[in-house]
Amino acid sequence: MDSVFHVNPQLDIPIYQQLVDRVRTAVKQGTLADGQQLPTVQELAEALGVAKGTIKRAYDELEHSGLVEKIQGRGTFVCYKPVELGSRKDRAMAAIDQLLDSLEDMGFSAWEVKIFLDLKLRQRENREFRLKVAVLECNPENLSQLSEQLRSVEGIEVCSYLMDNVRSYPYPMAENMDLIITTTEHAQEISALLGGSSKLVRIALRPESRCLSRIIRIRKDATVGILSESVRFGQILLGTCQDYNHSIHLTQPVQLSQTLDLESYLADKDAVLLPKDYENHCSAKNRQLLADFAARKRLIPCAYEMDEGSFLYLEERVRRALEEKPI
Repeated sequence: MDSVFHVNPQLDIPIYQQLVDRVRTAVKQGTLADGQQLPTVQELAEALGVAKGTIKRAYDELEHSGLVEKIQGRGTFVCYKPVELGSRKDRAMAAIDQLLDSLEDMGFSAWEVKIFLDLKLRQRENREFRLKVAVLECNPENLSQLSEQLRSVEGIEVCSYLMDNVRSYPYPMAENMDLIITTTEHAQEISALLGGSSKLVRIALRPESRCLSRIIRIRKDATVGILSESVRFGQILLGTCQDYNHSIHLTQPVQLSQTLDLESYLADKDAVLLPKDYENHCSAKNRQLLADFAARKRLIPCAYEMDEGSFLYLEERVRRALEEKPI
């Protein structure tokens, strides 16, 4: 079965909604072409091992959205053709015509429609406008820290996504977000997943100056441990230590977990690196063990931040997006 129709039962998202989002994305990106026939309800239900009612519900929603059409006796076909109008004014007038047609079909008079439009316009004038910004990273530590930094940028609402989740479930991000921020390491992959997007903002991360200076000052021949929530963040910290302090004895990163015997792990360490928000990733008992360790030896909370050039570039992209956003 085509990967377009792949679903993940482990996700906390209804199967029918996963199918709707996958097909919508494939249609908008051209993976499913106009006129292409979709599998029958029976075929797709058997291939995915789900109830026929689930498939029917997804197809009904796609039909209601105008992305597919059902032809009696023949099947379900893609019927999406991108509108190619010449100017923003043309597109706006077409959208207004579509809205007015829908309201007329619902039986509202021109006078009633005017009241509704005036009410909604007043509501929008009174609200603080915000851009919706997606942040994508491969590990929860950097994702959390980067999202926190971005919340200091005026005018944006931050939505955070782990790369693994984006890979397994192609949320229609390019349609629903105003900007999509990721590191240079993941930019090419994200661009491919989204079918290319002018909304993509590439940034570079660097160690925070405070944690970097503390790593550099670790004494020669010290035994240094690395604790992390994810394997990836542990490897990033390992690489940073190898780059900036060649005189220490590094041990392989270990994940903070309920099964870790932290007391034994800390016994032979002179210094330990761990995420800046490590308290969120360990039990009360382990938090106390780390506090006791910090009173005797070096406990170094670590974080990564956007470099200055990336931050200035992001602020410029946000400014332009706010100016270009229709009111």
